[in-house]
Amino acid sequence: MSSRRVEVEAKIVLPGCDLLRVVEERLRGLGAVHEESVVEEDTYYQHPCRDFAETDEALRIRRVDGRYELTYKGPKRVIDGSKAREEITIQLLSASQVARLLEALGFRPVAVVRKRRDYYRLGDIAVSLDEVDGLGCFLEAEYRGEGEAEEAARAIREALEKLGVAGYETTTKSYLELILEAKRKDS
Repeated sequence: MSSRRVEVEAKIVLPGCDLLRVVEERLRGLGAVHEESVVEEDTYYQHPCRDFAETDEALRIRRVDGRYELTYKGPKRVIDGSKAREEITIQLLSASQVARLLEALGFRPVAVVRKRRDYYRLGDIAVSLDEVDGLGCFLEAEYRGEGEAEEAARAIREALEKLGVAGYETTTKSYLELILEAKRKDS
């Protein structure tokens, strides 16, 4: 099974991981539903003929609780502080077989992003509270309703205001970009 859609999300950089519990209480107070707690491990691949960092694309295999998926993310555009990008996801039976296939075609793994994530649903907004190895803590708000990207960005902004995090630093960078930046600074 595969899906294709435009992803619209905002990412908040939390100044401390203690804020995860504060936001969690606010979510519950607003009637949000806790969907699941997981550990996600994403292995990102580099295309053999073009630089995904330059084209602003990503290809990853995600492993989570015995489930696997392959996701392509297209170049992003920023709308009202949120990022929007095409996303194509395919459910996999075997991550190792797909990894072997990608590597046989010349793709190479470039980084692994590992995070502990709590998923909440607040109306049309999916809220993820993330603790990312090597980076710190974040909140991601992704629109899951119907409508145009501009409408989605507005709904996300309103949700962030309700959660009391609208004033915190935001980033349109992916966790992959942030991990690679951190690696470059360390070397």
